[in-house]
Amino acid sequence: MITAPKVRGFTLIELMITVAVVGLLAAIAYPAYTNQIAKGRRAECRAGLYMAMQQQERYYTQYNRYATQTFSISASSPVIRQFSGDRVDQSACWIDSTTCPTDTNLANCVRIEGNWRKKADNVTPAFSDPNGISQLSIESSGSKNCVVNGAASPNNSNCWP
Repeated sequence: MITAPKVRGFTLIELMITVAVVGLLAAIAYPAYTNQIAKGRRAECRAGLYMAMQQQERYYTQYNRYATQTFSISASSPVIRQFSGDRVDQSACWIDSTTCPTDTNLANCVRIEGNWRKKADNVTPAFSDPNGISQLSIESSGSKNCVVNGAASPNNSNCWP
């Protein structure tokens, strides 16, 4: 007597269990991944702020005043430096230099700001921080600030750990 070969394969129940397990793992892994990307971009922006401030301090030791800079954060005019990408349109953080809000004399105080770069429509940022951080800043006086959800938040541990 000839017997038919046994057909091997997955049942629908086994397939659905596999899909459920993969979905559960993805639901856990994706938020952790995006949070790590955000932490990396914030750290990169902080490093850029420190580098720009070091450049300003070197200039100050030579000329007894901070460098006058008229940069703005837009695609048409350059900024001090940009990070998170090789091209301008890939950068996440644009770093700019202004006078301190408490002192209008650039010779006495300078403020270095890092803002998330705007998209082509100049409205939404190219990178959206999950913690709501939109700006990091440091002043030559040593104060460090950030803007979280549109409001100043100087003691936020996510900004300056």
